[in-house]
Amino acid sequence: MILSMKNLFFKNPVQKLLAISFALIIWTLAPEMKKGDLTEVQFFVPVSYVNLPKDFEITSPPVQSLSISVEFSEKEIDNIHPSLFQVILDLEKANAGDINYKISPKNIKSPAGVRIVKISPDSVDLTLEQTIERTLPIRPVFIGEPAEGYVLKKVTMIPNAVKVRGPHSILDNIEQLETRAINIETADSDIDMLVHVLFPKRVTPIAPKPEFYSARITLGSQPINLRFLNIPVGLINQVYVTRINPKVFNIVIRGPQSLLADFSKKDIQAFIDLQDYKPGNYKTSTPTIRLSPEIQIQKIWPPIDIWVLNQKIYE
Repeated sequence: MILSMKNLFFKNPVQKLLAISFALIIWTLAPEMKKGDLTEVQFFVPVSYVNLPKDFEITSPPVQSLSISVEFSEKEIDNIHPSLFQVILDLEKANAGDINYKISPKNIKSPAGVRIVKISPDSVDLTLEQTIERTLPIRPVFIGEPAEGYVLKKVTMIPNAVKVRGPHSILDNIEQLETRAINIETADSDIDMLVHVLFPKRVTPIAPKPEFYSARITLGSQPINLRFLNIPVGLINQVYVTRINPKVFNIVIRGPQSLLADFSKKDIQAFIDLQDYKPGNYKTSTPTIRLSPEIQIQKIWPPIDIWVLNQKIYE
């Protein structure tokens, strides 16, 4: 109850201040009273919504103020002031959906001795929605390009997801959250930086709830392709006399420019392991090749014919 009363005065303070200001203006322009007469004055009063059910929220633009006409006698003049009036709409029994709330003098907080003559409008339309929670991944958004020779290799968000709360009509249509654009123009090294996560209207983070989120940006060298011809093939674990044709092959490899800048044919070791080969004819398209894990084989040609003779090399 204390929280509800606190909300009456501190929720939407700007709108309530405007309503009171309008009231004071109309009050100033009200007709001068004659002794013993009843006087009717019109002014605006703020609207407060209380006792909203748990896990519900108002998703339509709520009315912030209403116009009312009040009547009072001269003897009450010292006790009447626009700031003493307020429209209180109790939503304790409201359900999700569209609501037309009828307003009567019973909904208006006012001083004693005052009669509410007119309320305009005398009803407000509201839409209430159930509030839900979801955990959504965070997708970093980038602008710009790294320096020449570099590419964006990996991005790690810390944290990589956040639990949020909001109307089901909004969260049911969101698969991820995005960051404010991160500028990586001309970047040439790894970056750790703070970033803003953008939350849709009416969606708020629950946990984690830092002021900023972190992005760990890893850059890599621009990949390139290299082609090498006539690379010799070696034979290991040879038990039988063996012939191969051709004795060389061609290859296309792909890897970081920084790694392949000084790469040559001499850095490629290729062989055929004959340990399990018995006498007979074979064909292989891929000899065993030793390369750095960062280098991928794109293409090898031609296939190699293998003839293992029925003659051991030590006989």
